[in-house]
Amino acid sequence: MVIYLHSNVSLVGITSALASAASVPALIYWGNLSDRFGRRKIFVFAGFFGSFLTLIFIPFVTGIGEYILVLMAFQIVAMASVPVSTMIILENTEESRWPSIMSSFSMITSIGTVLGLIFGSILVLGDTAFTTSSLPDIYAISAVVYLIAAISSLYLLPEPRRKLRRSRITDLYTVRVIERIRYLPSFVLHIFTEGRNGHKLSADLKKYLFSTTLLMFGFQIFFVPFPVFLIDRLGAGNLQIFVMYLLNSVFSTIAFRPAGNLINRFGITRTISTSILSRIVIFTAAAFIPFFITGSFVLLIIMLSFYGILGGLWSFISISEVTSISKMCEKAVRGRTIGAYNSLNGVGQILGAGLSGFVALYLGYETDFIIAAIVVAIGLSLILKIKIPLSYESIGKEGAPR
Repeated sequence: MVIYLHSNVSLVGITSALASAASVPALIYWGNLSDRFGRRKIFVFAGFFGSFLTLIFIPFVTGIGEYILVLMAFQIVAMASVPVSTMIILENTEESRWPSIMSSFSMITSIGTVLGLIFGSILVLGDTAFTTSSLPDIYAISAVVYLIAAISSLYLLPEPRRKLRRSRITDLYTVRVIERIRYLPSFVLHIFTEGRNGHKLSADLKKYLFSTTLLMFGFQIFFVPFPVFLIDRLGAGNLQIFVMYLLNSVFSTIAFRPAGNLINRFGITRTISTSILSRIVIFTAAAFIPFFITGSFVLLIIMLSFYGILGGLWSFISISEVTSISKMCEKAVRGRTIGAYNSLNGVGQILGAGLSGFVALYLGYETDFIIAAIVVAIGLSLILKIKIPLSYESIGKEGAPR
């Protein structure tokens, strides 16, 4: 948007918000539709093939309005495969193997993200700082990859012989919740549904869900303008932006598995408070360090390192949040509550992304980063006031969350 379409940071924020707004209800719709018809494979194909049909138009886009429409269409159709992919694995696997198979699935999708970013970095490696010719090619290559995935799904994916209800799968949940609009969720098991059987969420749990939404709101205030900040202020180009996302994903993948063990060792409250506090420090440092370091190259290295560390911290935060929610709710409504958590994170993304661009444009990037730190600090203070039960039914024998 900035390098190729010459857009400003406010339009970047609006585009991110609109893309999130399109993906959140689409995720719920496709998940409910697949459960209603009891079919899985066709939705995986629809998600992959629909992604191909939308991304293939990107190289022909010449204006920001066209780009937004194509991106929103992509988010809507791509979501068809996300809630179905988890169910198709579970329905083709014995229940005793669920924890291990989902852990492997999580690792494979993370590796796929990292490999994609490495390949993208190689494609732009020969470019100068602001060469834009490779960007349309990258979209076209991505479209072809989706087409290959769609065709492969027809021949490689078996239609499950048995059908499971998401609401009955309470001891297994996923924590690969998307943090930035630039990546689709790896997978989602539970989707938001209305409460049944008289089960209600406690007041503390509702407060906790609000707090996590506020945290995501604050995170997006920082994340959406940050790449534009690197381009505008530090002269970052395609390669630097790809490397930035690569570092973020690598750190997140590395930290994902140890996070469960650290939660078990040090407790949820200490783990999440330390991780969130570290993010507050990084947000604040990103606002003030440019006043003390004038060399753009050194500053760029520092900022790229910050972004990588933030990815690792997200693994600790997301697992802590889902573990806390699972402890605080009844087993019968655990799936519905995790679905609400996924949806509310999307709401935080939409609001934070929409606001961030205007703050950065009219008040400056430094002010935007400080506001993000303040909002996150408020969210942390609210979480620390909520008492999380000590018992946890879904801790495995090794102590890591399933």
